[in-house]
Amino acid sequence: MPMPPTSPSPEKNEISGKVLNIVRNSLMGEIKDPAQVQKLIGSLGLLLQQPGNKLIQFGNSVFLVMVKAPGEVEVHTFSAETPENLIQNYIKGAAYLQKIGVKKITTYSDNPAFQKVAKSTGLPVKINQTVKQQGGEMKPVYEYVLEF
Repeated sequence: MPMPPTSPSPEKNEISGKVLNIVRNSLMGEIKDPAQVQKLIGSLGLLLQQPGNKLIQFGNSVFLVMVKAPGEVEVHTFSAETPENLIQNYIKGAAYLQKIGVKKITTYSDNPAFQKVAKSTGLPVKINQTVKQQGGEMKPVYEYVLEF
């Protein structure tokens, strides 16, 4: 009996090919400085060498998943999607992380428009305001927490 086709794993352990293009284009949309983008991609490569950290990809969205504690991760998003497709990719990413045992997902954004994306997923995301260090200074950001 033939085996049913399986979809490729969304997990990636390196930044190359399509993943690299998505990350680069996403960063260029935010930073606009090619040298700074290259530096951040290098930093991302170093983060992926740490145990438990990984990239997951759904469509044209790549999520950096960093383990903070057992069952808890912090996620950073790189995307070349429309808001509608990004919403669907977030839902897929959250379902995948829950499937592999994650109980709490936290992400941050300084863009208030991201609240609409988070709310549009239909997931029970808690939104808080906090401050995070960015570029050597403390800046106000929104914290998004999803607990299963």
